[in-house]
Amino acid sequence: MDNKFLDILLETKELKNSLYSILKHSFLYHSNKIEGSTFTTEALALLLDKNVVTGKHTLDDVQETVNSSYVFDTIVETLGTKISHSFLKNLHSSLMFNTTIHSKGYAGIYKKIPNMIIGTDTKVAQPFEVEPKLEELFEWYYNLKNITLDDIAEFHYRFELIHPFQDGNGRIGRFLMLKQMLENNLPIKIVSWDTEDLYRNSLKLSSIGNYSPLSTYLKTLPDFREEYKEFWENV
Repeated sequence: MDNKFLDILLETKELKNSLYSILKHSFLYHSNKIEGSTFTTEALALLLDKNVVTGKHTLDDVQETVNSSYVFDTIVETLGTKISHSFLKNLHSSLMFNTTIHSKGYAGIYKKIPNMIIGTDTKVAQPFEVEPKLEELFEWYYNLKNITLDDIAEFHYRFELIHPFQDGNGRIGRFLMLKQMLENNLPIKIVSWDTEDLYRNSLKLSSIGNYSPLSTYLKTLPDFREEYKEFWENV
């Protein structure tokens, strides 16, 4: 299927103030802020464009923000590559490089200690369940035909319910959603920090077999492609 948006996105990868840089900045700003990053949109732009850090941040916040920039590039560079155990572990290892999680030996490996989604009573997978549940998820997803936003919502919910890593599951999950939207020529929905409560509530209200709360939430978000169509539609 023709995907002009993706073609222009790839063509502008090395250009500043381009479609690629705008999507990268917007996605990283919101996804990281949801997880507590203190980078403002201006401070993030300086970091991405000039490698300059301004403001007061923890070392982990700085390192994870830098790392997330590389993970974004990896997501775009590996479009078409199937999500697998090695793919997930490489993403997580890159995201957590040189952070506290990395120093504790938890980067790039599935969780060894039971964890939870803070602020909820949702029961997530136990460590021994992670690999088989992910295998089931991969098999289901790659047997789908004509993938839709509803399918991506289901994948995201099931991934977060597995919660495969000790930390960083939300960010990895949102990176995977971006990958899936780009690969399937779908509206680009960026989970925004100012709708964080709605996002978390949609996850809380969803359940296995009922993904409509999360799907409905995603559909209410603006389509990045429409917001910035002057950067690609008539090029």
